Amino acid sequence: MIKPYEFWSPRVFEAPFYAYLGMQCLLNAVSIKTLAKANYCMDHGEIGIGSKYESQMSFNQDYFLPTALVKDSLSVAEKREFILKFIEEHGYPVILKSDVGCVGKGICKISTLEDLDEKVPLLLGNYMLQKYTSYPFECGVFYIRRNGEPKITGINKKHFPTVIGNGRDNLLTLAKNHERYTHHWHSFLQYVDAEHVPADGESVRLSFIGSHTLGCKFTDDMDLFTPELEKAIFKVFEDQPGFNFGRVDVKCESEEAFKAGKFVVIEVNGVASLPTHMFDPKFKITEAYKIFFEHGKYLVKIAREHKNKPMDLLSYREIMDKVKTNQRMLNQVHDQLKS
Repeated sequence: MIKPYEFWSPRVFEAPFYAYLGMQCLLNAVSIKTLAKANYCMDHGEIGIGSKYESQMSFNQDYFLPTALVKDSLSVAEKREFILKFIEEHGYPVILKSDVGCVGKGICKISTLEDLDEKVPLLLGNYMLQKYTSYPFECGVFYIRRNGEPKITGINKKHFPTVIGNGRDNLLTLAKNHERYTHHWHSFLQYVDAEHVPADGESVRLSFIGSHTLGCKFTDDMDLFTPELEKAIFKVFEDQPGFNFGRVDVKCESEEAFKAGKFVVIEVNGVASLPTHMFDPKFKITEAYKIFFEHGKYLVKIAREHKNKPMDLLSYREIMDKVKTNQRMLNQVHDQLKS
């Protein structure tokens, strides 16, 4: 039986998109590298080879959770001291995520000194240190700006892995029986009491990581769009003309707060962003590709608009080498954080 497309390997699912993107580049006389200029304020438009911290710092930080950069050049002791100073100001817990993060890999939560001492020696590369928010409602909002006109093109709600107790099985057993379970769930299951047996009918949310790869279900939720939300999203980007294509991930107290435009930004994703509302299980694969291709066309048009903006770009080979290096590092720390 063929798996639903949301579970396909990215290399398989995204292949038709890249073919379409290449065709659009030819039709619009735009090189593949020039696509980065859609977000000319970011290192290579934020395609996974630059610093996510520097990308975030290019925006007004009033909209973001407090964030700092833990440099890889620091010793383990220095990293520990740096993080503790941040905790003194913002309190436990805090989140650590790779500065070249992708699909939620390498994320860890620090809630105690024991967590800190256990996780810090395992980190590789620079790491973003961010205040944690317990807001339960999380959405990705896709934003574009063409010819100076901003637009929200997609909203996806994130449905975090949750299990319902039966009074017999513990959380680990219930998790492994979940329809979306994969071995990657170790990223968040390590933070729950795996032996706890929830009462019959008790609902337990397992994850704090809003990644599709790590178990979240994404749904198409443009029905949550309101003028208040639109105004608030536009305000995040209005003072940064160099960001014109991507997805912003936000957390809120509730759906009502989201509609009212009351949120905190946890991350901005650039040129490499996927219109993740296309992963709604209700869509047929043809409908998903329609959304995907539409956003590819947006990207090319926006890049053409800004193609004369100055930007230092690596060669294609250097970009690919850096992507591979970052992916290897992420996979290594992701595996190390299992234990």
